[in-house]
Amino acid sequence: MTHCYVIIGPSGSGKTSLAASVFRPDQKIITHTSRPKRPGELNEKDYYFVSKKKFQEMISDGAFAEWDEYAGNYYGSSKMEIANRLKKADCYAVLTASGFWRLHELFGDRIRPIFISISKETLQKRLKERGDSQTERSKRLALFERDQEELHHLASIPTLAIISNDKTFESAQQQLEKILEENTLR
Repeated sequence: MTHCYVIIGPSGSGKTSLAASVFRPDQKIITHTSRPKRPGELNEKDYYFVSKKKFQEMISDGAFAEWDEYAGNYYGSSKMEIANRLKKADCYAVLTASGFWRLHELFGDRIRPIFISISKETLQKRLKERGDSQTERSKRLALFERDQEELHHLASIPTLAIISNDKTFESAQQQLEKILEENTLR
């Protein structure tokens, strides 16, 4: 049976980079967002970048398996994309915890949560290093506590895996590779 691994964690925890380093590019569920592109990001590769108005139209049309507003921007995964990916092979998506719950409701145990944990101090440093404005950093740090509370709710899922990304990137990569290998053997 194929699975969709949902990578969850605070903004700046390294979840997007970590997932991209372990999964193949064709395994990524490309999600929609209303946020502006960051330097180096590409439409239809990193995200489907759409206006807030277009995103709201898609919500009304029932196009999303899940969608959420995070730090003032919309993010969402299309039902069709996830269903098509699961027909072919394992896939992954980087989502919020609420996004995971919505996918879990639709697709059940085929959705596997992986939480990337990070200390608040490391998070502050990474947000600054990646060039987020002070306003953006403040918003995301305020959301850090909510993300930690979500981890407690996710603990009710027996397949939850937790990766610490406070040390080296390579250490977190090895943890993720081990989790995927163990899931393949089940």
